[in-house]
Amino acid sequence: MNGNTRYTKEEIQEIVTERSYVNNSLLIWLINYFRPVQGIPFIDKIEVTYENPHKISVDVYEMAIAGCIEDMGEYIYFDRDGYILESESQRLDDIPCVEGLSFQQFVLHEKLPVEEKEQFNQILRVTQLIQENELKIEHIRFGIAGDLILYQDDIVIQLGMEDNLEEKMMNLSGILEKAKGMKGTLHMEEFGKNSKVVTFVPEKTKKTSEKNKKVNTDT
Repeated sequence: MNGNTRYTKEEIQEIVTERSYVNNSLLIWLINYFRPVQGIPFIDKIEVTYENPHKISVDVYEMAIAGCIEDMGEYIYFDRDGYILESESQRLDDIPCVEGLSFQQFVLHEKLPVEEKEQFNQILRVTQLIQENELKIEHIRFGIAGDLILYQDDIVIQLGMEDNLEEKMMNLSGILEKAKGMKGTLHMEEFGKNSKVVTFVPEKTKKTSEKNKKVNTDT
C-alpha cells in the first residue's frame, strides 16, 4: 500500500474490501476496477492492482490541499490554485486555516469566489511557500494595514507586506526552531536581503521594547 497519510492501512483496506463479501483478490480488484471508490474525504482516487490470487496492491492518491477557510462550522479546503476540493466538518491539523476572507456561496471543484481577490492571491502564494518549505502553520490572516500574519503554536509571526516574501518563508523554519517553546511575537517585517536579524517579543513583555530578544539568522 502506498500514498496513504490521512488514513491508516487498516482503514484503506476496509474501504477497498467492504463491497466484497468474500476475501478474494480477483473479486476485490474487479469491483474496484469497474466501480472505483468515490466520495472518500481528502482522497482523489484509489487504484487497486491485481497481483496474484492471494495479493492485490493499493495506491492511494490524496488531494493536494493548500489551505482551508471555516464557514458555518464547515472547513472548505482548496488547492494551491484556489479551487475547492472538499467541504468537511473535520479540521486537518497540518493545513493552515485562513481568516478574514468572505464569500457568498461556493461550488465544489470551482474556484473559491472570495470578495478580497487580491488578498486571496497573496494567500495562495503564501500557502504554496508553506508547502515548498514544509512549514507547519495553523492560521493565516491579514492585519489592518494588509500585512501578513501567521500563527504557529504560541508564536505570532508578523511577516509584514509582500516584500521579500520568498526569502522570509525560506528562512522561517530555522528561525522557528530557535524560538521553539517560546511564547510571543516574531517580527520579520524588515527581514530581507540587507538584514538577517528578526526581533522576538516574548508574550509577557510585549510592551517593553528594550527587553526584546534579537535572533540572528546568519549561518
